[in-house]
Amino acid sequence: MYSQPEGRQPIEEVFNEEQLEVLHIMNKKLQGGTHKLQNNKDPERTKWAAWILGHLGGWKGYDSQCPPGVIVLKRDLNRLGYNRRN
Repeated sequence: MYSQPEGRQPIEEVFNEEQLEVLHIMNKKLQGGTHKLQNNKDPERTKWAAWILGHLGGWKGYDSQCPPGVIVLKRDLNRLGYNRRN
């Protein structure tokens, strides 16, 4: 999800309206003080959500780090009570 180029899957295909509201709130709380530590991804794409979920799992978002992995993303989706059938 995160390692894919921007412009891939629309976020509405993955998250419902309530989940998107939660992600928007969390995004505001997780923004860093510098441009490099802010979520500059398109909020209408899944890469934006992956940035948020990665940060919840401990990923710092530095260029020197690998993108957040599947395990981190899955764990944080579970913590949020995400169920694909929602």
